[in-house]
Amino acid sequence: MDRLIETFKIEVGRTEEVEFSGQSSRIFKVKGFPSDCEVYIVDSDAGKEIACHPSIVGDQLSQLCLEIASDAAQAILQFTPLREYAGDSIVFEHVLRAAPGYRLHEALRDVGVGFKEVWVRPRYVTPSYRDHDEETAKRLVIVYEDFSKLPENQDLIVVKPDTEASGRTGEIALKRLAKFAEEKGSRLEELIIYGFISEPGLKAIYEVAKKLGFKKIYAFAIGNLTALCYNMYDMPLYGPDESYYAEYGKIKTLGGIADYTTLERYAAEFIPGADQPGDWSARQVKVFTGTGYEPGGIPKHLKNSIELIEKLWEISKNMDWFMDFHELAIRRELEALRAELKKWV
Repeated sequence: MDRLIETFKIEVGRTEEVEFSGQSSRIFKVKGFPSDCEVYIVDSDAGKEIACHPSIVGDQLSQLCLEIASDAAQAILQFTPLREYAGDSIVFEHVLRAAPGYRLHEALRDVGVGFKEVWVRPRYVTPSYRDHDEETAKRLVIVYEDFSKLPENQDLIVVKPDTEASGRTGEIALKRLAKFAEEKGSRLEELIIYGFISEPGLKAIYEVAKKLGFKKIYAFAIGNLTALCYNMYDMPLYGPDESYYAEYGKIKTLGGIADYTTLERYAAEFIPGADQPGDWSARQVKVFTGTGYEPGGIPKHLKNSIELIEKLWEISKNMDWFMDFHELAIRRELEALRAELKKWV
């Protein structure tokens, strides 16, 4: 374990477990952020399963997401002032197509939290799977939005679940929200984000949120604060950066932020360099577009995952840090992915 921490510079010294009343998760507070940015990790078996096993898709994924979201909702109530806001001043921003798959809106309703819902769908003009670089990001457009339920003349707390890799989709979603809030005479007070979150993505969201007037930001990350690969897309816990290798033919190592005990639990199952959320919308059976539902694209996600894992195996297998349990995890997951793919094609 210490070999992996040293090789990949995984930051295991920045977490502190906090007392939490939830059923099946532990909550860690992450040190090293400004006082107006509170960062928590929601660590659970359900989160580990999703992060380590891209073969988990569809209904199985959805069930695990609700399990984590239920604990995340409890954590949000315990560690943020959400309860102090009336339902009229709580705004839930759905970032389409993928983010409703986190099921946080359902979990919050289950614990009696009411909110006003708004919808935005930013989309990369060119296909963006595993490619969110500068040039691609310039071609991010809004293809659907509905801010009609945004409250007027209120101090708002905003809840926005989504996968935050580069943070660029989050940035455009928040800027649209701010525009409509200003038009309606409402003020942005506090922001809560939740999902798979990279450290660079979190920093980007924090900076844009502060510029837009939010006074405080709370982040609840699933499992760990991830590293972010060269392609601004893949979000590994640790491992070699496959996208950097594809571009330059050199190995670049990456490590995220996790509690030591979390790393111990992930170690035997996580494939070094793998993208924990994967293509989040493509792991879902169907996704909401704003005007209707369409298939998420499960076969595409499964094929892409097989391809990435095979590439990671190829560049990792002769490295001195590569252990027997890594190879076992890879073989098992490739088998599971191929078995799952047969069900969908």
